[in-house]
Amino acid sequence: MSAEPLGAGEAGTRRGADDLVPPNDFALAVKRLGNGGTVLVLAGELDLYRAPEIEHALSRATEAERDGERHGQTCGAPSAGDAPGSSKGVRRVAVDLRSVSFLDSTTLLLLLEASQRQRARGGELLILVGPQTPTTAFEVTGFDRLLTIRRVHADVNGSPA
Repeated sequence: MSAEPLGAGEAGTRRGADDLVPPNDFALAVKRLGNGGTVLVLAGELDLYRAPEIEHALSRATEAERDGERHGQTCGAPSAGDAPGSSKGVRRVAVDLRSVSFLDSTTLLLLLEASQRQRARGGELLILVGPQTPTTAFEVTGFDRLLTIRRVHADVNGSPA
């Protein structure tokens, strides 16, 4: 498994249009699994300000790795995402929201769009939530019926909640 941390270090140094450095209330990482799946781990506050980083990370999570970056396969070996009639890309993507403290409608829309792209290519996007994940926005908007959401009764470190 490989992890590509994104956002946390970049966000701490990138300056917005107002020349302010954003607070350290956000982090994300893309983890490539040996089985060909990908996990996008998000933490902190997910809002309009963070939307470009989240959108970029969702794109990276669903893209097929270049041959030289594949794990557990020899170069050029076909993967499940290379089946005839399917678009290249990661077939199974999980978005881990267990460490998220806030999310807004912008994030919901990004998740819905990514889920629709995955379904169109024959893949799956799974949203993981925990006891502390704010899920009201999913329920109020009806997105809980449009997205595949799984409640995980353990915190990020694996301890029972």
